[in-house]
Amino acid sequence: MTTSWAHAVRGQFPSAFRSNTGGTLLALLAVIAGPWGVLSAVRGRWLWVPPSDLAVAALTLAVLLVTLGDWGVRLWMDAW
Repeated sequence: MTTSWAHAVRGQFPSAFRSNTGGTLLALLAVIAGPWGVLSAVRGRWLWVPPSDLAVAALTLAVLLVTLGDWGVRLWMDAW
């Protein structure tokens, strides 16, 4: 994931997705959630709407499934 984050912060998204799809998705979520969390903290209340437990769980599960799927495909491709 480190390589995908390094590519993502430089805006090299095709390279980031090739190196690790789940890591790239996680980097994109961090780009969105980081400033949103900081602005919410500065304001003392959530900016727009507070995150629901279901939304956080769904995003976490989605990134986990993509990461595991990417890993599985890479292992399968290396076996051939």
